[in-house]
Amino acid sequence: MRAFISYSHKDEEYLERLHTHLAQLKRDGLIHTWTDESISPGGNIEKEISTSLSESELFIALLSPDYINSNYCYEKEFEAALKMHEEGKLIIIPIILEPCDWLTTPFKVFKAMPKDGKPISNWSNSNTAFLGVIQGIRSLMEGHKAEVVVASQSKKPETNSRSYKVQKDFDTIEKMEFVETGFKELRLHLRNYIDEVLNLENIKARILVNDDESFKCVIVNKNKIATEAKLMLTKTDGKPQIGIQSYTGSDFSINCSIDQGNRGNEHFSFNLELDEYNMYWTMGGYSFKGGSRKLSVKEIADIIWEKWLKSIGIDF
Repeated sequence: MRAFISYSHKDEEYLERLHTHLAQLKRDGLIHTWTDESISPGGNIEKEISTSLSESELFIALLSPDYINSNYCYEKEFEAALKMHEEGKLIIIPIILEPCDWLTTPFKVFKAMPKDGKPISNWSNSNTAFLGVIQGIRSLMEGHKAEVVVASQSKKPETNSRSYKVQKDFDTIEKMEFVETGFKELRLHLRNYIDEVLNLENIKARILVNDDESFKCVIVNKNKIATEAKLMLTKTDGKPQIGIQSYTGSDFSINCSIDQGNRGNEHFSFNLELDEYNMYWTMGGYSFKGGSRKLSVKEIADIIWEKWLKSIGIDF
């Protein structure tokens, strides 16, 4: 997908960071970006901008006070993009760089990034904000790619439209790799969540251990007296391990403990299960019953995060 990036030259530092984070999407062949930096010396600026915009499928606007103040960005590029959008030719994505009055502009009707339109400058770690932006763009790109594939396949005979499921058996190595990959992804989700909550007043957190075998972090709510909780994650992956306990007795699991000190603790596990076609996760433990629902690693991260924050008096 060809993307036109509209920005104020006063925000070039943000543009360079965006280019850095877009690198893998470009390697994957999902996106090709264009900015006015591509105009050669002596080129007709207005003509080249107009031509590039007309050939684009995506309009990425880097919003800031300087962008809104720019007559060219706002009145030339954005208004042309808005017309193309109304004709069904273009998708518009606002990326909020800094606090600005964008909610009173026509941009307000479009879903902005990062999450909830929170300006990148307000994140304690800007890389976390950019990661959310890239994940959103990747989701859009892959959806667009799938639509193109479906459209091309729609002309094939109906015999090719069936969905086939092939039964298979899973060996011990595949199970070990499933647990290892899931544990790595889970730790990444939780690190991103921790970065988000550090923006809250009087909330502190410190990661104590973060490796392939375990994850340990303490989070403190200084708004309440002596309110803190330690999260401990381990995995059982079929290998003999001393001191590692699955709270459900499973040989392949991710195990979670939330220690609230004198206020008690909570233990639960997420177990590797399989059917004739796939491996997947379910939840079980001393404090959870009926954990038969199939879970993704993202859903596991959300469950742990909600329980952990509630233990120190934070809801979302």
